[in-house]
Amino acid sequence: MLTTFDINDNFKNLKWSVEDIERLRNYARYRDLYRSNFAKPFSNVLRKIRQRYPLCATTAQSLIEVNLFKALTDFYKYLITNNKFEIKVSPEAADTWKKIYNDNNFLTVIKEVCIDNSRFGDALFKVAYSGNKVRIFSICPDCWFPVFNNGNINDPAGHILIYDIVKDGKIYKHIEKIHKGFVENEIWEISNGRLLQPVNNIEAFGLKAQDNFSSKWNDFVLFHVKNTTESDTYYGESDYKSCESIIEEIMLTISQNSKIINRHANPKLAGSIENTEMDPSTGERHFPNSDFITIGRDGAKPEYITADLQADAIKSHIETLMQMFYILAKTPPQAYGIDIDSNMSGESLKQIFTSAMAKVDDIRTVSLNNAIIKVVKCALAFAGYKDADVEIIWGE
Repeated sequence: MLTTFDINDNFKNLKWSVEDIERLRNYARYRDLYRSNFAKPFSNVLRKIRQRYPLCATTAQSLIEVNLFKALTDFYKYLITNNKFEIKVSPEAADTWKKIYNDNNFLTVIKEVCIDNSRFGDALFKVAYSGNKVRIFSICPDCWFPVFNNGNINDPAGHILIYDIVKDGKIYKHIEKIHKGFVENEIWEISNGRLLQPVNNIEAFGLKAQDNFSSKWNDFVLFHVKNTTESDTYYGESDYKSCESIIEEIMLTISQNSKIINRHANPKLAGSIENTEMDPSTGERHFPNSDFITIGRDGAKPEYITADLQADAIKSHIETLMQMFYILAKTPPQAYGIDIDSNMSGESLKQIFTSAMAKVDDIRTVSLNNAIIKVVKCALAFAGYKDADVEIIWGE
């Protein structure tokens, strides 16, 4: 973890802890899983499959991509946001907030934060004030590094955002150091990921070296939302972590069974040689329009060779894996449109979705509710309404 805002070592490399490197590696993995880019996160599995079933073979095996990761994230996004919740502010600031809400399409920002919170375990709101306009947007946490006083995770000193910025076709690093009441901006020239030297004229990038807004808002302008977490870590835990191995096994099982079914999709005929016909041009005997296996000369009647695929056993195994996925993901089958009874009452649905709703309530209580309130308070403070009252009413 970072304990100071000095992020450069003596060689002008960005200095990250092992924890930060592992966190960024996990973010990249979870992004690939959400986007169905399974080649990287499941590279070992794919390599084993392709070693056994070479791509040059007509029956080459591939991983069937069952993206339960995205389905899981989308379900929680819908459950949190599609309930007509209401943000109430002080009457004198209501019109101003309505304009800020509409200008920033705030509901879309919240949905983006919910997606990041599910797939990464961490999500970020950011509020900015420029040109007399208040901007609210989500920040992907793969550029975010919190700073802690004395290494105490319960005492954040601020946040650092590091991301690329392009000017005149050249890429620079923008380092944004977020303190309480002000932000320091640095632009660095880079080479092979290393910081070369700072740019003196950052005004050319539309930035100030120091943006002091303490008279309006004397706190951070970055607001962290975290998923389920433990007491000894500052970061949330991705929804994918607990169920990744189960989903991998589901995909492998379906892929293997698909191969078996495809192999027997064109069944072969077996019979005696008397059932075949002579091809006068080649002098070879064959059975028209079919693969034929001769089994002697006893006049046996031709019959199809079929496979005992043990369909019930396959179905039972996949259902068992899916049950484990539902348990680990805290979602019922109905979350994905399965086994929904049109006559099901609201009370019945509540009982089915008990675990999922409990998880959503935890996310709201632990960080989302508080983060949104602070975002709205900060936005209104920038607009001239300091210490406005804000309340969130979550719908059913």
